[in-house]
Amino acid sequence: MSLPGNWGALTPQEQLYVGTNLERTVRGLAALSAMATVLDQSAAQGAATGNDPAPPGGFPFEQWGANWAGGMGNPLEAIYYWMYDDGPGSSNADCTPGHTSGCWGHRDELLLTLTCTPCVMGTGFAVHGWGGQPSWAELLVGTSGSPALDFTWQQESAYLT
Repeated sequence: MSLPGNWGALTPQEQLYVGTNLERTVRGLAALSAMATVLDQSAAQGAATGNDPAPPGGFPFEQWGANWAGGMGNPLEAIYYWMYDDGPGSSNADCTPGHTSGCWGHRDELLLTLTCTPCVMGTGFAVHGWGGQPSWAELLVGTSGSPALDFTWQQESAYLT
């Protein structure tokens, strides 16, 4: 993965958004077009409480997926665990020898195929959200609405190589 030239200037939430989009686009999936403010609020709550976030009531969506990770020091670490350490023998609580259908669920959410009209994302970060350790959450949503946006893939595209 090649990080954009402005990586260090991005907030942790923007880094999570950009890293997720890099994982998606390298596999031929559409980038999520923007971070939506209301979804960021839901993701922040998920990060703070240690739960997968969900779209808020009344938010128009066609499909959505979410991930949460605790104890990860940075967004790339969270993405790594969701993408590459989510199967048998991992710390994924939904992936046990007796319940293998839960294996790779985080990866499936991150790579969720959405009909983008548009597809937006919410990201959350809580410094002490999980037992005093960092906590991360992301919410990927295909919507038919026009939510307020706070950071777009178009803004970031100038920094991608």
